[in-house]
Amino acid sequence: MRRLFNIIKNSSEEDLPVKPQPLDLSYPELELMTKRGFLARKICHYIGLTPEIGDAVFNRSLAGLNPQYSDVNNNQTELILELSHTMLNWDKQHLDIPQQIINLDIKMDLQNAMLKAYEIHKQDVFTSTPQHTEHKHVVSFDEQENNEWEVYRDVIYAATQGQFLLISYEEVNKYTEGTVLLNTEIKNRSDIPVSRNQAKDTLEQKGFSKSKIMSWILVLSEAITNTIKHAEEGKLTIIEDKKNNEIRFVIEDKGPGFALKELPKNTLLAGYSSKKSMGQGFTLMMKMARQVLLFTSSKGSTIILIFDSSKDKVGEIHAIS
Repeated sequence: MRRLFNIIKNSSEEDLPVKPQPLDLSYPELELMTKRGFLARKICHYIGLTPEIGDAVFNRSLAGLNPQYSDVNNNQTELILELSHTMLNWDKQHLDIPQQIINLDIKMDLQNAMLKAYEIHKQDVFTSTPQHTEHKHVVSFDEQENNEWEVYRDVIYAATQGQFLLISYEEVNKYTEGTVLLNTEIKNRSDIPVSRNQAKDTLEQKGFSKSKIMSWILVLSEAITNTIKHAEEGKLTIIEDKKNNEIRFVIEDKGPGFALKELPKNTLLAGYSSKKSMGQGFTLMMKMARQVLLFTSSKGSTIILIFDSSKDKVGEIHAIS
């Protein structure tokens, strides 16, 4: 609970617009209201509502108000608060929370936001951890049979002619060897243009051509935008490997991961998009980069974009078919 309070405290530098009144509550009641408000505020954020609305919903939870589901269907913020309360009840009942969310008859953006809030904050908010609470479609090397993962890896690698490769957690370290040119965190949408400009300045200082830098930054923008869209936060590292004539963009996130069964469609069908997919992202990356590597699990993903750094090379972009 202390860890959750620290997360709530650090999530906003400013005071909340309307402070809740002191209440004579037991610890379990206060814990419930805090967790409910925290979840509701995160869901508000994930569906694109303003921070002020999220803070107001959080305060409403601390005020001890308990809206009934039947009364809130026409009020989005009240519905979010009630659904957050329902998620905590599912936890007490040891139910499969992701599956319960999927079964709800609600808008897809709200459903996605609830799934994201659960996957990212389950260790801080939820106490029940039955075996079936993990989202059954998310890749996890601890949960999926290794041979199943290998089949997907080999099929995607062959179908993309070696341009897209699934890698294991242990293999990630192999591709982080080299000289680190840039290391920056990506926590909010405002960090996207900042990190993009930092990358551009770093590559210009290394003397790469403008056309090459433009194509690299285009792919980078796609990757880091999806990091913020599908995950809580991420990190960008640019590595120069002179031995192999490579520049590598390493984009890490703490999101719920990519669905294993969706990856063939994401990588082979241009424009294909699912609830948690990259849409056209992987297609664009493979067109621009020498190779795209992906490690994904229920605790986060790492995308590695590999580019040819040979300065005497004429073609910076792979042929687009």
